[in-house]
Amino acid sequence: MKKNICLLGLLFTSSLIFAQKSKKDSAESRENKIDEVIITSSYGTKKLKEEVVGSISTITSKEINTAQPFESIDKMITGLAPGVQISSGTEVGANVKINIRGLGSIVALNNSNVGTSTQPLIIVDGIILKEDRPFDATFFNGSAGSEYNINSLARISTDNIESINILKDAAAVALYGADAANGVILITTKKGRKGKPQYSFSTQYGISQSINKMKYLSGPQYAQVYNAYQSNNGVAAGFPYNGVDVNWFDIMNQNGDYYKTNFGVSGGAKYFTYRMGINYSNNNESKVLNTFQKKGIDTSLGFNFDKLKINLFGSYTNLVKNQPNTYFNFILAPTFSVYNDDGTFHSTGYNGIPNPLAAANQNINLTENNSVLSSINVSYDLLKNLKLSSIFAVDYSHQKDVDWKSGLNGSGRGNGTFIIDGVRYPKNGSSRLYKSDAFKWNWSAQAYYEKDFAEKNHIDLLAGIELRKTHQDKIGFLGDNFINADVYQLPWQAAQYASSSGTITNGFRTVELTDKDAGRSLFTQINYDFAKKYFASFTIRRDESSAFGSDKNAAVNGGLGLSWNLSNENFLKNSNWVDFLRLRTSAGITGNSRIGSYRSSGLYNINFTGFSYDYNYATPDTSAPPNKELSWEKNAKYNIGIDFNIFKKLEFTIEVYRNNISDMIVSRNVPLETGYNSAQINGASMYNQGIEFNAKVDWFKTKNFTWSSMFNISKVVNKVTSLVGLGSDYSTSENARAQKIGTSTSAIWGYVWDGINPANGDDTYLIDGVKTDGKSVNKSSDKWQIIGNSQPDAYGGFRNNFRIAKRFTLGFQINFEIGGDDLVMPELIDHYTILLNRNMSINALDYWTPQNPNAINHAPSNKATFISNSTKYLYDNTNVKLQNVSLGYSIPIKKGVIRTADLFLNISNVAYWYKEKSPQDRNGIRELQYLYPEMRTFSFGFNMNF
Repeated sequence: MKKNICLLGLLFTSSLIFAQKSKKDSAESRENKIDEVIITSSYGTKKLKEEVVGSISTITSKEINTAQPFESIDKMITGLAPGVQISSGTEVGANVKINIRGLGSIVALNNSNVGTSTQPLIIVDGIILKEDRPFDATFFNGSAGSEYNINSLARISTDNIESINILKDAAAVALYGADAANGVILITTKKGRKGKPQYSFSTQYGISQSINKMKYLSGPQYAQVYNAYQSNNGVAAGFPYNGVDVNWFDIMNQNGDYYKTNFGVSGGAKYFTYRMGINYSNNNESKVLNTFQKKGIDTSLGFNFDKLKINLFGSYTNLVKNQPNTYFNFILAPTFSVYNDDGTFHSTGYNGIPNPLAAANQNINLTENNSVLSSINVSYDLLKNLKLSSIFAVDYSHQKDVDWKSGLNGSGRGNGTFIIDGVRYPKNGSSRLYKSDAFKWNWSAQAYYEKDFAEKNHIDLLAGIELRKTHQDKIGFLGDNFINADVYQLPWQAAQYASSSGTITNGFRTVELTDKDAGRSLFTQINYDFAKKYFASFTIRRDESSAFGSDKNAAVNGGLGLSWNLSNENFLKNSNWVDFLRLRTSAGITGNSRIGSYRSSGLYNINFTGFSYDYNYATPDTSAPPNKELSWEKNAKYNIGIDFNIFKKLEFTIEVYRNNISDMIVSRNVPLETGYNSAQINGASMYNQGIEFNAKVDWFKTKNFTWSSMFNISKVVNKVTSLVGLGSDYSTSENARAQKIGTSTSAIWGYVWDGINPANGDDTYLIDGVKTDGKSVNKSSDKWQIIGNSQPDAYGGFRNNFRIAKRFTLGFQINFEIGGDDLVMPELIDHYTILLNRNMSINALDYWTPQNPNAINHAPSNKATFISNSTKYLYDNTNVKLQNVSLGYSIPIKKGVIRTADLFLNISNVAYWYKEKSPQDRNGIRELQYLYPEMRTFSFGFNMNF
């Protein structure tokens, strides 16, 4: 950190010396660079760029390529903002991880522990979005078979976004207090403008195909490996090849397509403006039979009469996710046929391991989400310098999840039978139905006062109150074992039968969860500036939350920011090359109240007694004892930044920051005499610190040719600084995580693999520097060491836009990660025990034999020692991704009804470059990173305004 600060100081000093050499007045150019209006809060405050004290990254609609075939805006802005790391998988509609300046909380050792939210607070036109995340409760914890958690941002039309402001440091986020620890994202939607009605229409169609496909064993190769495995296990017959060679990947992954269309209208009169948009998109994924459909309508109404302003926003979105192709089905053994001779689906003969094409056609996995977002913002200019305003917003969603595993294939076939009325039935069929209703509202009222005094002094004051409440009801209907499991059955149609002991077994049961939380806050922000040179911002906020006990439910947070606009000093006013130069610093404390469901109160299980009185009783859940001392996680933020605009072309920002996170909520073992296994306490501290660089350049700007670029790069370092209740702790399940003071919470722990012993074919590891055969390794965390880190050393993006002859546009976006390790699934490489019914990566073909002593894998055998958290399965994820290329053409239009018309071609997920190359005829990080690979989409479309 000291080195980074010294570097900034050197750069700052040299800039001043060089700037004083120029005396030509360039006030006009400065104004062109600093007159951008930046939204600094959801409470209606806006500032010019030169007046903003906090660290805020702004992305406008002009910078977002909405032609990308993504269902949510977060995927479209990946790489566009420094310090913002956006990680998405290949599953359409799933939650996306957004980390602003590092991990927001400590990584849990137990994967089933949902943990404190690490995601930023997202606010859309004053609506505090509900985060759709798992709960610390069975059947609702995000595991297989539980309800599906959908990306909240998928509920917003990507074509209706005017700007995105990302708030990062204490001066920017302190206004949001206890929910701002992980940063704040403010999304502003498009509004109507005065004038005649203006219409817009766009349509787009594309073809999708899988990229970076994993190479699997062919039928003959699979037979060879499985034969060696059987022979090494003493099976004399080995495995004779049956001649079947099915490429299950190609069967289950084919070309998909993408369609999207939007229609909008806007306009207004003297006092009234309006805008309405209708959008529809359908993504038929390359994974066969999997689709994601999105339909929506949004409306914004504005009323402006003298001192009164009213803005109303509302949107409705219907999301339908159909994904029957959800198994890791394409790794079925290639020696299994797809169809029988009579054309019916071939059965694998193994319960739980289906013919994947049969499962995709016979099973149901459907999620439908209907949501309404709405806000009303009213402001009134009570006095010349005093404005009163109020915001009321709601976020409502209803979701239904249907999951049916048919008895026609192995996914829905169980073991055993049951008898009803003398008839024996197989235990087949599994039906799940989840319903969820979530309602969140927030209301705030605030007063805004500003005043110029004593010539060059300006002050503005924001003071307000906020109330918020969330209520979620979830219910799951679970049914297993049906008399007729060949066709879809509702969960409550499950069979009720007597076991051999006479116990009545009911295949139907329900699970329920209700989550409520409420909060209230008081906040004040004071901003002061002198002569547009010296700026100060002070914020304080008091929050109360029902998530904590009565003696811990209040917290006071705040922030202080200072900035010095040197470009308005006399020694720089006459510079002909310095347009804008500013030094900023801030410090403050924010919190995190999104700690999960009733952690401070504990969880209870409701039981049905079965007595004639039919009453229920509650017992404590042994996994979650109450802790009235549980309190807010705290985040102390420090930031230093320089903003520099020169030569009317180049803008860049450098920022150095440190976030000290304390009182993080962790699980600790407790004495069994308490009746609980573990308890959650405020028991850890860590920090994130880093540096960010962002630059925008207008290379050329002429009548017939323009070229602009954007580049950003960020680095973050994380360390655990304290642990309460233990010295250090390691995962017990080889998921390669640990909590240890002085190390990163994103560190990957395990053993250093040292190749195959050419004498006996065993894996070898370096234990305390000594080469040791795997069979001699005592798998204990005492011998673990850091073998990698999932956090990249640096990450960023590079974007270029060209306009040629006023008609042609060309743009491309590159994202990159430097460093960052990925621990892949060892089952795909050398865990030969799965060969009975599943396939493996072609890497499994290179195994040890006396004739192949230098192989990369041990001899296939069920006696091998598997150590999953070893460097053998660790890959360097350093990569450069050409995320998007777009080409546009503006059609010449004569004056008439149509104002503009454009054709465009777009390619997404164009190409990758990986530092760690895939060996010839083998899979590397390129293929192993995603079990279901990404899709490359070629699309073309048409935009028209009239």
